Amino acid sequence: MSEATRDAVHINDSSPNEDYKKVLRRILKDGVCPFCEEHFKYHDEAILHRVGDWVITRNQYSYKNAKLALLILNPKRHLERYEELSPADHLAISELVSWAIREFRIEGGGVALRFGEPKHTGASVRHLHAHLIVPEIGKDGKAIPVYFPFG
Repeated sequence: MSEATRDAVHINDSSPNEDYKKVLRRILKDGVCPFCEEHFKYHDEAILHRVGDWVITRNQYSYKNAKLALLILNPKRHLERYEELSPADHLAISELVSWAIREFRIEGGGVALRFGEPKHTGASVRHLHAHLIVPEIGKDGKAIPVYFPFG
């Protein structure tokens, strides 16, 4: 990515809270990609597991009604578009999702991956990453919906 010509992050109405927006403003000012390895300092959560260059970590700015929110990304390669993913990348993502399902005993959840222009996708970070989200379960035994914006 040419960080000089495009912002690595996008602040939008779907950004979950003011603390997150503050961090995004700092990243914009610094002019870097927060998910590239040399700038990963903006993310305070530990890496939970690795498959090749791909990692899984907790999302430090979770979604309302999410019991668990994880991020899957490759900090060694700046990727933005889905078509940049190789078969090995797809396999690594799949293995990380499977690891998390076993590790956290996930009974149900969702995987979301936005790509491309953040103004079109609702993403706050341009660097390609996936979300594994597990909803809270209500007293009635049903999932409480989690709002994950697209667009």
